[in-house]
Amino acid sequence: MKRISKAFSVQSVSYLDKDFTGEEIRRSIFGMGHLKASGKDGFLAVFYQKFWDSVGMEVTKYCLEVLNKSKSLEDINETVIILIPKIQKPTNMGDYRPISLCNVLYKIIIKAMTNRLRCVLGEVISETQCAFIPGRMISDNTIVGYECVNMLKRRKRKIGYMALKLDMSKAYDRVEWGFIEKMIFKLGFPEKWRNLIMNCISTVSYFL
Repeated sequence: MKRISKAFSVQSVSYLDKDFTGEEIRRSIFGMGHLKASGKDGFLAVFYQKFWDSVGMEVTKYCLEVLNKSKSLEDINETVIILIPKIQKPTNMGDYRPISLCNVLYKIIIKAMTNRLRCVLGEVISETQCAFIPGRMISDNTIVGYECVNMLKRRKRKIGYMALKLDMSKAYDRVEWGFIEKMIFKLGFPEKWRNLIMNCISTVSYFL
């Protein structure tokens, strides 16, 4: 981790550090699929969208208290884990695919954070990471991989070079919270964002 240096520009830090606005909250809820599965509270996104004139003020107030004033997410950060069978007659846990269902209020907050972070994410993610970054295509890595293999095949001396294909199974589940906290500090995330990210991670409770 000693080799990790701050990646965000001064302008990006200033952009991230700005207070969130009511309009960002509104864009978050109306940018969601209206009938996606609900969380523990049972409310779908369509409820908030349809009755926004009635509930919008309270929802916005709550979300901004979390985003701008470090209010704890513990009250709403409840995730229901549903096990979906992968095969017709499952016999062990490996035959199920776990799906996490979060409360829509929590999703609104996360989406507001995601929408803002998306604009500067390219500064902290290596150019070799092509998936899930605006302006990059996952197919680029396929082309790079193909060219690397071709280059190795063309070499006359078959010594000194090799290619590794690695698949990190459930990598996020194996990352310690302390490591995440230290990493986002080293990358230069402002204190407000470090607190927000750890608020999301450390307050969760699960129901099966």
